[in-house]
Amino acid sequence: MRIAIIAAGSRGDVQPPAGLAAALAARGHAVRFIAPPEFGALVPPGIAFAPLPIDIRAELGASQMFERGRNPIVFIRNFLEMSRRLARDMTIACRDATNACDVVVGTGLADYAASCAAEYWKVPCVHGFMQPLIASRDFPSPLVPPLPFRLPGWINRLQSKAMAGAIWLPVRLIANSVVRKTLNLAPSPLALPVEAEARRGEPMAMAYSRHLLPRGSDWPANVEVTGFWFLDAPHDWAPPQGLTRFLDNGDPPVYVGFGSMVMKDPRATLRAVLDAIAQAGCRAVISAGWGAMRADNLPPQVFAIDEAPHDWLFPHMAAVVHHGGAGTTGAALRAGKPSVVVPFLLDQFFWGARLKAIEVAPAAIPHRGLTTATLGTALKQVLGDAGMRARAQAVGEAVRAEDGIGRMVALVESAAPVQLAC
Repeated sequence: MRIAIIAAGSRGDVQPPAGLAAALAARGHAVRFIAPPEFGALVPPGIAFAPLPIDIRAELGASQMFERGRNPIVFIRNFLEMSRRLARDMTIACRDATNACDVVVGTGLADYAASCAAEYWKVPCVHGFMQPLIASRDFPSPLVPPLPFRLPGWINRLQSKAMAGAIWLPVRLIANSVVRKTLNLAPSPLALPVEAEARRGEPMAMAYSRHLLPRGSDWPANVEVTGFWFLDAPHDWAPPQGLTRFLDNGDPPVYVGFGSMVMKDPRATLRAVLDAIAQAGCRAVISAGWGAMRADNLPPQVFAIDEAPHDWLFPHMAAVVHHGGAGTTGAALRAGKPSVVVPFLLDQFFWGARLKAIEVAPAAIPHRGLTTATLGTALKQVLGDAGMRARAQAVGEAVRAEDGIGRMVALVESAAPVQLAC
């Protein structure tokens, strides 16, 4: 079977679908992975890579969405501006890259593009999301910072639909005037695409663990919570010798890294982190990431890296300080480690609240509120709370027992035309 997978966004949006691509290729399918060019190195050998015409790192670095992440209006404005500039070229790239495929898989931010490409070529589309984007009575919208109290079920549904609608209505103008016009497709209706896809019975996966967030009890049967999707480091990957020596020469450190988040003042964040580590009296591995959180002359209890595979690194840690992206959240849970979440925008606040709800993390610290005192206190809590560490280990065992990618592979294969089904 010929399968196209489209992914867009930061690394946390692209790496899980790359894991799905690897699993489908291992099943003997011809897989084409379509994503921003900076993620071509994630694609395992034997998988065709089609780069999208976007420099996502530059786009994210030029926006204000990280610094003002609690305000969803900022995100919508920046997302719309980017969409207007890139819509036509992205549409053509997705159309051409999905040519001659039997099934198109849309993920996250790229789901609408995938759905339109599948409609153009008249082939099935399978959908995968790292966040619970179908409204439910059971939890609030993942796109706005959670309130400190529970909401009635009907308000949860209303809030989720309202937030999704606030994004979709202006995007729909671009979708109809550029995307669907370029593909000669009929205009999209007012209905939210993800809700319409679910109502049509199209296969839809929520790529996170039910142990972190149970499936919405009011979702249609074709919407599944599969478990996280992981792409592990290649078997021949080896850590730098300096990192190995550091890990061997002391107590397990904490990891501090904010992935693809771009910071206005990374030096100020680094100062707060280093002072909090000293205050907590622990060792640490600090990852620079896209935020360029780099420094010279670090104290001996701190080791700096650019990046390292989370599946290898996190099991060596005592705790994980991260931004709350879905991918990093899943990696920390899989490793059985407690978290300190420092969210920047959108669903990161939601996942921080969920980690606290299952008692494997203290209350999240929004990046704008990150100080030596707030981080130092949180580090002392996660390192000193034996109950939290035990709960994190138990959740880790449950997450490792899931096969999220295997379940998604089955959904993709079941969507193929009968004569192509495996």
